[in-house]
Amino acid sequence: MKKILLVGELGAVVRSLNECLCANYAVQICSKQLDNVQGMVKIIKPDMIVICQLEMEDKTPEIYQWLNSDCKRIPILVITTIIEWESCRKYCQENNFDKMFRPVSKKDLLDKCRRMLDQYAEAHDKYDECRKKRILIVDDSPIVLRNLKDLLGSQYDIFLSTSGEQALKMIPAKSPDLILLDYEMPGMDGRETFEAILEDNSMKHIPVVFLTSVAKRQPIYDVLKSIPAGYILKPPDREKLLGTIEDVLNGKFVSDEI
Repeated sequence: MKKILLVGELGAVVRSLNECLCANYAVQICSKQLDNVQGMVKIIKPDMIVICQLEMEDKTPEIYQWLNSDCKRIPILVITTIIEWESCRKYCQENNFDKMFRPVSKKDLLDKCRRMLDQYAEAHDKYDECRKKRILIVDDSPIVLRNLKDLLGSQYDIFLSTSGEQALKMIPAKSPDLILLDYEMPGMDGRETFEAILEDNSMKHIPVVFLTSVAKRQPIYDVLKSIPAGYILKPPDREKLLGTIEDVLNGKFVSDEI
């Protein structure tokens, strides 16, 4: 079931919208504070956002500015009036925004949501077909990062991080399809970083492949206890690395021989 985040001042209109949408979608109501909207988008990863513009004028700029910068690939429907629309239309110029003027019938609302979700799904599929997969490489060695970027940069969009702490901040912004994670790092090591990823609902679906330079059995077994998508030994052969990445992106577990 598709997920809709319903944003607005809790009252009769929002309750009515929720009752209507719940017939076809999993709906989460969210108050109009920016930090609440940001948190709910991160947690539930909605397929669509519906905003009830009623009594939101004071919150419009900060919410819409954030949606414009961070939610470009989520369809956003604004339920408003002709007068209220004048206060927010300048923030809703992106293609993923649409509007409906109140009063709104149940049939018209559900039809509009279905059309927007269908259009988004089609555009999303086309985008995924043509775009390069994104890989975040996490290693405390600048030399390793540079070498891996040179090896992979022609086939993937590469993002680099020198620590686990930095990686956790980058993941929501970069939305990688796969993470290559050094197991032995100062500060937050690979195991701790991976555990933090698994505890976050917005990150735990991303496959993680451990990179380790220790070719001894016990450290490798310690790696496997974390149940990553795979692991490879450093320094990796280019063909071996590319094959590993392709297999993991296709849902296979991959490991080097030990």
